[in-house]
Amino acid sequence: MSNPLIVLRRLSVAALFVTIALTCGIGGTITSAEVGMAYPTWPNINSGSLFSFFYDELAESFGAGSVVEHTHRQAASLTGLIILILAGYTWVKRSLVSSDLRKLATWSLIIVIGQGLLGASRVLENDYLIAILHALGAQLVVALLVVLCMKTSSSWSESFAAVDQRKISRLKRWTNLAMVLLFANLFSAASLRHKQGAFDGHLTLAITTSLVVLYVIYLISTKLTGHPPLRKHARGLAHLLGTQIALGVAAWAFLLGPLTTYLPDEDTRFIVQACIATGHLLGGVLVLAKTTAVWYEVRTRLAPKSNA
Repeated sequence: MSNPLIVLRRLSVAALFVTIALTCGIGGTITSAEVGMAYPTWPNINSGSLFSFFYDELAESFGAGSVVEHTHRQAASLTGLIILILAGYTWVKRSLVSSDLRKLATWSLIIVIGQGLLGASRVLENDYLIAILHALGAQLVVALLVVLCMKTSSSWSESFAAVDQRKISRLKRWTNLAMVLLFANLFSAASLRHKQGAFDGHLTLAITTSLVVLYVIYLISTKLTGHPPLRKHARGLAHLLGTQIALGVAAWAFLLGPLTTYLPDEDTRFIVQACIATGHLLGGVLVLAKTTAVWYEVRTRLAPKSNA
């Protein structure tokens, strides 16, 4: 008989991978390539089925953008299917699964259903605000799945030496601030990508968020040497943040700065700009995912009587 925790762990990891790599990645490509309204129909695809794999026909009739949009909808459906199975499994095995895990899985399902409805509204209404909220909702799904992956890990029940409560309280405040700023920055980034926001506002938020995250990394590296998982998360976060800053500079240089006209061929320039913009978006999602891991670790396994 399979261990329910192992099954939930595999489903959580699969859902997180599909959400980041496919759903967010392809969704970011749609915005970068400006093909969000490749076809204004939902749920049918220009009279075709969501589950059809008629990519050649789509590309020939409606252009390459319709293929990207169709693939995004299919990836989102796959995410929803995995989370549906995950949530259903927690209820089927409710006698063996903690109520916390069941609630997290259920909320993940509710939010991903809401995401699907937002995606439909974005298409049918062609509303940029809904598109921005749809992008932000994807980040919330990622954060919930990160927590599910952590709580279903075989090492989650490990205990650690008590930590000075003053250090914990300080780190909690800064990780809370980091999470709030990350979501605010993701909102400003989505607004900018949909041409509804200002670059200056996004830049200010990006710098502020980066400084706060760097301070969180500093606190963990210097004050919490006896908590290996948290230090591991902090190292990973430092690498991701450095990569994201580099991608941000590249996005500015190629989309708004001195390298805008560096590539003379228009098609090549468009592809390079779209790839960098999508890479920057994915970098932001990964920074959020790792910061969520740090935030949740601090809130649960550092404080006394918080082990689960």
